[in-house]
Amino acid sequence: MGIYRRFSFFLIVAVSSSLSVFGADTFTDRQRQVSFNVCDYRDDKGKVWIHLSSEFEGAYRAKMDDLVAILWDFKDSPKTFPRIEEVRVRSDDGTTAVVEQRTGVHFLGLSYISNLVFRNVISRDGKTAVFKFESIEVDDTTLSSSGSWFFEDRSDASGCTTYVRYTVDSFVAPHFPAQAAMMRRFGADDIRALFRQLGEAAAKRVAKN
Repeated sequence: MGIYRRFSFFLIVAVSSSLSVFGADTFTDRQRQVSFNVCDYRDDKGKVWIHLSSEFEGAYRAKMDDLVAILWDFKDSPKTFPRIEEVRVRSDDGTTAVVEQRTGVHFLGLSYISNLVFRNVISRDGKTAVFKFESIEVDDTTLSSSGSWFFEDRSDASGCTTYVRYTVDSFVAPHFPAQAAMMRRFGADDIRALFRQLGEAAAKRVAKN
């Protein structure tokens, strides 16, 4: 199947009492952009990369275990997150998974395709869970990509609530004119879309059960 592409300037995250409300049909309560930054980075060989770092946070009216299960379902991730075009799971023991992933961004007639391999690790401690990912094999589109999802079960008598904080730190190659400017302009919207897509997947999961 070859190597798979992943475009990695996204993140997703969780809640604070001052967050704005998402549509109820997505199962998402609120979300907030904590930070979003795009800048140039020159490596030790003098090559210039685009560095994206960001953090978002929000809440879902869904069980923590359901959200974690959706993210860990690598084979079905293209159905949940449309930018992921293809995946292949090399190994998965339930706590550590190595996954080849192809991701494509198509915008105004331009396409940015990346083929990366990620190591994903999940750990749990009572009412919290941490999902970490890092690139271990890259193509010429990416120097590195890493990040994490933090989940906390904040359910109470009023119902299920899961707080989520998602961070990402990626270095990608400038493959077309004004790429950094477009990332600054549209990158946060992509993150909000991921947030919504995860919520929609959670709603479908509940509907099936």
